[in-house]
Amino acid sequence: MKTMIQGEGITVSYLFMNFDEVFEQNRNMIFIANVFAYAFIIMISLITVANVFNTISTNIKLRRRELAMLRSVGMSDRSFNKMMRFECAFYGMRALLVGLPLAVVFSFLIHEGMTLGDNSIDFVLPWASIGISVFSVLLIIFVTMMYAVSKIRKENIIDALRDDMD
Repeated sequence: MKTMIQGEGITVSYLFMNFDEVFEQNRNMIFIANVFAYAFIIMISLITVANVFNTISTNIKLRRRELAMLRSVGMSDRSFNKMMRFECAFYGMRALLVGLPLAVVFSFLIHEGMTLGDNSIDFVLPWASIGISVFSVLLIIFVTMMYAVSKIRKENIIDALRDDMD
């Protein structure tokens, strides 16, 4: 096509595009952007999980004497587990109470920034993503709490009380 136009001697400014090449180029750029975005999201998620795990485990270890004292005065395993589950739920709800409103606000701001006043695209809350986030937060906190509690439960009550008195 290009040679035909040049052969005719047309000197008018024109734009010649191969839509297959442009489409392939755009698809490759989108793929690269997705790879970097998902890699970034996975790395941030892993760092967050490690941070939550470290914080909760350290909190339980620091309360080792308190928990040993409760068990030494007769708190049953059932009551101990119930107390730890409520504490787990409290951590999760507190995190979600702060995180979800901030996520909705930032999602709306991103929507507004990307549409730049174009009212033809409505803002829709990503309910599936919110549900996955809520489930993930509660699951991570629950698993971390159960790990820390299993470590506390395995140790001897007398040793836990004696070590902290020295």
